[in-house]
Amino acid sequence: MRKVIIVEGKQDAAFVKVLAPDLEVREIELKELEGGGKNHQDTLRKALKAIQNDNQFNPVDKIGILLDLDPGDFTVESRLAFVNECTEIVFGIKLESINAFRQASDLQLACHFIQPNLDVLLRKIAAKPSPRADCLHACLASQENAKQKESEKAWPLYYMRWDICDFAERANGAKNVSFNYTHSKGAWNIEAPDLAELKAFLSLF
Repeated sequence: MRKVIIVEGKQDAAFVKVLAPDLEVREIELKELEGGGKNHQDTLRKALKAIQNDNQFNPVDKIGILLDLDPGDFTVESRLAFVNECTEIVFGIKLESINAFRQASDLQLACHFIQPNLDVLLRKIAAKPSPRADCLHACLASQENAKQKESEKAWPLYYMRWDICDFAERANGAKNVSFNYTHSKGAWNIEAPDLAELKAFLSLF
């Protein structure tokens, strides 16, 4: 039966598709929020409500919520409370923990938090040398007004553009400076132990 996993954005969706290439066989759909931070609670609530409404005509068996933890904004407990405010409004239930399903009428819900976030996880699983990305990232991080989240987000982009893509590929950055394309060039180690918890969550669907 149909399952839906809610992710924060396009890069998250591309990442999940690589980790779980059999999504279609398992009837898993990905729904992009375009943001899952502390100011996006209403976005998550609306996404859950849309799935609930759709469930009346196209039944859903399981819903997964996959978000960055973002420890600058949340602890695991407060992030779970963030999710639960939405699940309680829409489905009348609260999740007791991450990585475990809770029954809500005729479907089940579960959530998982990428710790600390997808950008840092990507840096951990980079499979090729990254001298240019490291240099540019160090320069950015040294700036007095640089925010940690911004510098974390910048590293994967630097790595894909300057360490993985060549000059001709960079000319079409919109297409090539992406997780999908750079994965095809061996940029990421998807067998890395750092992915074990996320893979375990995806295996629940």
